[in-house]
Amino acid sequence: MGRKICERCKKKILPKDKAVLLKTFIGEKDLENVYWHFQCYLDWRDESLNNRAKKIYNDTMTAIIPKFKDMLGNLTNNEETKGNLLQLGFG
Repeated sequence: MGRKICERCKKKILPKDKAVLLKTFIGEKDLENVYWHFQCYLDWRDESLNNRAKKIYNDTMTAIIPKFKDMLGNLTNNEETKGNLLQLGFG
């Protein structure tokens, strides 16, 4: 087998290092082998999950905020609601 280079830090993975191999294959044919030092893999995974969570949050807020503004607009057009909002200090 050839040299194993960490996908994250680009340093050589030594035989004594704890490492991760992600292998993509179809049947007996290997399509890709990706190596990480174990800690580099954990850091990559955590960063990827964090980025995905931020994207989901941003996408959700982008979709919800305009609807929420419309809903508030409808509420503030209602005289009874206007009075209640004023009593609560929102006006």
